[in-house]
Amino acid sequence: MPHLPTDQAAPALTTEREQQRVAHLVLGEPRPKPKGANRRKKGKAAATVTLVPGIEERVQLRERWSHKTNGTAETHEHAAAQARREGSLARLVGTGAIDAHQLAAADQIAEAYHSITAEVAVRTANLEPRSSGGGPHSASHAPIAAVIRERAYARWREAVAPHGAMLLAIIVDDMALTTAARDWRLSNRRARSLLVSALDSWKRC
Repeated sequence: MPHLPTDQAAPALTTEREQQRVAHLVLGEPRPKPKGANRRKKGKAAATVTLVPGIEERVQLRERWSHKTNGTAETHEHAAAQARREGSLARLVGTGAIDAHQLAAADQIAEAYHSITAEVAVRTANLEPRSSGGGPHSASHAPIAAVIRERAYARWREAVAPHGAMLLAIIVDDMALTTAARDWRLSNRRARSLLVSALDSWKRC
């Protein structure tokens, strides 16, 4: 039966993937060492065990940021990607004015802002009644994640209300902190303090 080896390979691969997923992603075990690793010759590069696709990339990410003791590997990877692009927030990270967690919060706030404004535009443009009649399972109902994000953003905007316009100019429009401070007649120090406080408050919302 020529197809028997192929038919058996799929379940075996699934079992291996599940074992690696539990070991390395759930339990956080390190990458296994290859056989004979302790007998490696001097000056020769160490061999590594390659995990199954999907697991390998996640383990690589964890290994890449293993020297960081605070925050998750995903947070540091996101911050590094943001810092590589030009922009006001990226420069603030470079100068130490904000940290990786605050940069991630800024990105989530900007994402929520764009998502909500886009949703409002869709709702405004789609005012004609539908022949399908809608209902609890209709496409017009927003996903739960979008509803949670919208409520979180609403709470955050309420918390930062007195300075919301300035903060959105920095976070969403990428306005320089010094420019925002000047336009809103604040000192650079005061504007930075407001920005840091607003970014820290996002996770509470």
